[in-house]
Amino acid sequence: MPPFFDLFLVLFVGLAAGFDLWTRRIPNWLVFLAVTGGILLNAWIGTPRLLDSLKGLGIGIGVFLIPFALGWLGAGDVKLVGAVGAVLGAGSLPRVIFYSALSGGVLAVITIIAHGANLKPLHETWRNMKLLIMSRGAVLPEPISAQGQARTIPYGVAIGCGTLVAFYVDPSGGWAGF
Repeated sequence: MPPFFDLFLVLFVGLAAGFDLWTRRIPNWLVFLAVTGGILLNAWIGTPRLLDSLKGLGIGIGVFLIPFALGWLGAGDVKLVGAVGAVLGAGSLPRVIFYSALSGGVLAVITIIAHGANLKPLHETWRNMKLLIMSRGAVLPEPISAQGQARTIPYGVAIGCGTLVAFYVDPSGGWAGF
């Protein structure tokens, strides 16, 4: 990897996490710059990396479309994972998603401890999932945002942490197992 690749990655995920933490939004201009920069950096390395980058962009967005459609994630989170896929390539995405889920769980526990738990959205989600399974998909769950005020976490922070752990701490997948 080129030496400025590390700087680009850390700056990009750091800014995305910071914006999500303070404004609860990930700006489109930042995602666009990351996608463009990731594709160009990977194209500079060679055609196989360019194709892996494009595949990572598509897979990153595709994997998070269902949680977005169900109201579990914001559009910025979906675009952020796509941008991470464009920067790192498709091969790193399973580890990024795994470590992002772990980071999100830790962030959720911290939020519950700091602000208390509102279990009504959890009960509503459980009821909706049972209805979805019992009806064999005939009745779709309503998005969480339509169920009232649910406490959310800035998942862009979790994606940023998951990205850095997957790329720097466990680049070969030895801890995650893949």
